[in-house]
Parts: sequence; structure tokens; C-alpha cells
Amino acid sequence: MNDVTGEFLDELRRMSTETEWLEFKRAGQTFNFDQMAQYVSALANEANLHRREEGWLVMGIDDRLDPATGMRPAIGTEFARSLPELNRIRESVAAQTAPPVVLNPPHELEMARPDGAPARVLLWRIPAAPRGVPVSCKGHYWGRNGEKLCGLPLHKLDTLRAQSALHDWSAAVVTQDWALLSAPAIARARELYARRYASKPDIVQEMRGQTDAQFLHSLRLAVHGGLTRAALVLLGLPTAASQLGGPTPRISWQLLDHRNEPVTHQHFGLPLLSSIDALIARIRIIEINILPPREVAPLNLPNYDDWVLREALHNCVAHQDYTQGGRILVTEGPDTLRFFNYGEFLPGSLDKVLHAQQPEQRYRNACLADAMVELDLMETLNRGVKGMFRKQKERFFPLPDFDIEVQPASVSVLLYGRVLDKGYVDALMTNSDLTLEDAVLLDQIQKGRKPPAGELRRLRAKGLVEGRSPRLRISAQLAVAMGQEVAYLNQKGPSVEDCKKAVCDLLALAPQPRVEINALLMDKLMLWIPGASERKKYIKELLADMARQGTIRNIGKPTRGAVWALVAPMNARV
Repeated sequence: MNDVTGEFLDELRRMSTETEWLEFKRAGQTFNFDQMAQYVSALANEANLHRREEGWLVMGIDDRLDPATGMRPAIGTEFARSLPELNRIRESVAAQTAPPVVLNPPHELEMARPDGAPARVLLWRIPAAPRGVPVSCKGHYWGRNGEKLCGLPLHKLDTLRAQSALHDWSAAVVTQDWALLSAPAIARARELYARRYASKPDIVQEMRGQTDAQFLHSLRLAVHGGLTRAALVLLGLPTAASQLGGPTPRISWQLLDHRNEPVTHQHFGLPLLSSIDALIARIRIIEINILPPREVAPLNLPNYDDWVLREALHNCVAHQDYTQGGRILVTEGPDTLRFFNYGEFLPGSLDKVLHAQQPEQRYRNACLADAMVELDLMETLNRGVKGMFRKQKERFFPLPDFDIEVQPASVSVLLYGRVLDKGYVDALMTNSDLTLEDAVLLDQIQKGRKPPAGELRRLRAKGLVEGRSPRLRISAQLAVAMGQEVAYLNQKGPSVEDCKKAVCDLLALAPQPRVEINALLMDKLMLWIPGASERKKYIKELLADMARQGTIRNIGKPTRGAVWALVAPMNARV
């Protein structure tokens, strides 16, 4: 809801009782951060159960109805006055809730107190818990009993979880045979769990005291002694594939040469937790030298970042539509890596992911994805994708390309293992405060794609780019700041008048055939017009224009036998 007005607040204030998705708090001077996180958990869960998009936590309002007005009176609050305090509140709530709830800044309204004085009121929008994923606070699920905050009753917790289980392929319990699990894979899962909770030694100590069965039950990979498909996908022996009731989950890796021809390949099966490490080990990691502006010593960086590689592959595993029967495919080229999986891109568009405030909390395979988050294998979808973009930006590498197909539904992510445009690298290096949004636009330009007109105007206003599409380039202002004046002039290219003057200077010596004029201009135009045929066409049109202006004339044969002579110098023309 964007239309949060005084009228909307009055509707809430008139409600005869606080509903389970609405809470009023006086919060005169302050409010306890821990208690706020508990209310966020409760209101998110109750909003889901009441089939609402959000719940509301309203501060600065008395929770008792005034019989005279039929509304709860406004009393005002001083809570969250400053931006630093607001940021601390949001960070605290996100850190205490799982999946993390990232609150938007509250809507702030000024209402009248009963005595007529102004009262500041805050309305916090609490997004409903995603389907099948109840929101916890410090490991406890909270709900409401009428107007009271309480632990989420079991029947409500079961209702929330059942929303996902009805549609979650990975959550189905398919076997009671624990001998189908890989002991090394379980040991690896324990290592990853300990890494995730390294800052909480009590949780790690508790895990180390658990049996394998207790550990898997705590990850919800096992339910009442039975193993889910998610457990077999991550931890199952190859023989467990028969219990999945469909095609065997598999990751295929292939290496291509510079002609796009296959060089070698390898297939990786269950357990996928072990296969992920084995596949990552096949990818060639080499050092790329990047020279910062005005520096003589290069910066040595790996062509691929390990975290980015794993995040891309883990997303494939978590979001693969295993019912389609296709494989996850990793294709390694000379300087690119492509990750492909079947299944729709749940957020709908990459732009939505990059600009979202609230992490995407829907998963195709919720049981599998939740376990992978617990094992420190992946972030929530928005954070993981954003993290990949930020990491590549920090490394001065091209940003990932996402190819989202509808029929059949699939997602392909392309990573670049080399520098495409030195200007892009220099722009990132010299503008450490460059936003991710602007980096995405500059990345589009370096890849020859035209940004939307409004965004392009914004980049021009910031002095980041100049030139006309499709020949956008680094601006002169930025080039000077980077010590790239010569590179800028080369990239900008000679003007038409410069080219005409060069031709006149040559013809002033003697009439010349076309081949000599080509020799004069082809190299000058190389950085500006890459293709040789395009450069020759440009020279042809240039000579024709000079002939029409009466500056030069052909004294030889037509076309290929032409010999061009100077009629009058350019500055002598009338």
C-alpha cells in the first residue's frame, strides 16, 4: 500500500478492537528493539494467515478507544527521529528475524492530539510472511491471540508450513532408509553449519552433540523419521536417485574452446552437496592484470571470484525445476562461465531484484532452499543476486548477464572472466561512491547496449558519458580525472573537418589515387570506426562530400580509377 494518509490511519483508529494483524503502541520516547522484532514476526505471520499483504505496527497512538470520538487518540512518539536510529532499528529487525524482514522506513503522519497539539505518528508496514515460510524472531515463531503477543500456536505454524508443502517438490518425504545418505556429505554439511554459526558457539556446540538424525531434523530435511527429497538431493548416495520418483538430479560441466567447440565434459550426480565442490574445482582460475589509472603496478585479481561462482551454482541447485527432467548446465568458455537451470525466475525480472528493498522470500524448492541457507550455501534470492553484482563491481569486472526465458521456463547467468572495456574499469576505480544502479548502466554501455533514455540523460548530467548512441564513450571530464586524455581523444575520433583538412594537405602535394587517401585515413579512424569496410565507406562519402563542395575533383577514371586533385584549399572556399 502506497496511499497511507490520515484517512487510512483514521480507519485503523476506528476499529473496535486490535486485530491480529494490527498493533497500536504509545512508544512515547523509545521502544525496545527486541520487542519490535517479536511484533514484526507476529504481525507478518498473522497477516499471511489472514490472507493480507501486510500487517501494521502503529506508534504514537493510544490503544484504548476514546468513547467521545470512537477513535484511539493520537499522543505522538519521538521514536526513530534520526536517520542513524532508523537504520539501527531496521538492521536489528533484519538480524533477529528469519527469513530476514527488511522494513521500509515508516510512514510519518502528523495528527491532532485531543488538546489540538500536533502529534507525530509512525506506521510501520510489516510484509506478510511468504507462503509456507513462517517468520521467526531469534529462533522462535511469534503470533497473536487477539490483542496479545504470544508464541505462534502449533496449528497456525502447521497451516503456514502446509502452504509450501502442498506445492514443494523438495519437501515430500520419500523414504525411511537412512542408509541412502552419504556420510562424507553429512560431515560436510556439519562443517558448513558450524561456519554459518561460528559467532554463536552455543549453537555449534549443540549441533556437535546431535546425532545425524537429530541434525537433519533440525534442518527440516527429515520429518518424523522420514527423509525428504531435499535430503536426498543434497546428501543422498547415487543409489538414492531411484527414491526421487523422477529424473536424477545432475549437474553437467563442459569446457569449450575459442571456436565454441567442446573440449571435455563431466557429469556430477548425487550428493549434490559434494558435487558442487567437485565442479568448482574444475573451473580454471587464472590471474587477470588490471592497471589502475595513473599507476605503474597492476592489480592482480582472479578471473572468477569463488563466492560469486558458488552463489550462481547454489542458486541453480535451489531453483532448478527438477520435475522437468533437465540438467543444471555449467558451460566454461575461454573467458566466460554460463550457469543454466530450468524453472521460472520467481521475482519476474532482474530489475525488480536489483531495486527491491525486501528480499525475495519465495522459493520453488522451499525445503531445499531453507536447508541451503542454514548451511551457508546461499543468501535469500534478492541478496544473493545483488551480492553477485556488488562483488563484480568491487572487483572492477563486467556485471553478470541474466537471460530469463519463458518457454521453456529457464534462467541463464553469464559471468565474465576478463575486462571488456578499460574505460569501465577506470570509471569504477576513480568513482568509489558510484552506485550499483549507475554501474549497471555503465556495464550496459560497455557491452554495446543502450540504456533507457532517462537513465542516459542522468549519466550525462553526472559527466560519466558523452557521445551519441551507439558510440557512447567516457566523458572528457572523467577521462582527464583518470589521466586518460590521450585514450579519450583516440576514442572520440577525429572530426569530419579534421579528416577533410588531412585530405587537402595530402592533395596539396600532388593528386592522389584512392588507395593513398585510404592509407592516410584508415589508421586514424580505426578506434572510432572498428570495421575496415565501414571505414572505407566513410572515406568514400567524405570524398563525395568534398567534391560536392568544390574542394576536390576527380581527374582520373570513374570509381576504382579515380585520381583526386585539389581544386581550392578549404579556407579559400567561398
